[in-house]
Amino acid sequence: MTNEEQIMLQSIKKLFSEIDKLKRDLAFKREELQAMYMEHKGLTKKIDALEKENHSLKQQIKQLEEEAEEMLLYP
Repeated sequence: MTNEEQIMLQSIKKLFSEIDKLKRDLAFKREELQAMYMEHKGLTKKIDALEKENHSLKQQIKQLEEEAEEMLLYP
């Protein structure tokens, strides 16, 4: 094998090594992204539930205020 062929072979091996590293990095990033997506999905559900609860509490407060006003009108 000539020196030039050895250099080319080393270059090819280096490229394959870099490709393997990039594949591992990509797999890791996919896992990270999937975890972030699941976290986002959970937080979105939590936000929706809290917004519904907030709306319900505001309605209860309004109703209690109306009842308090009525009680003050008729002592």
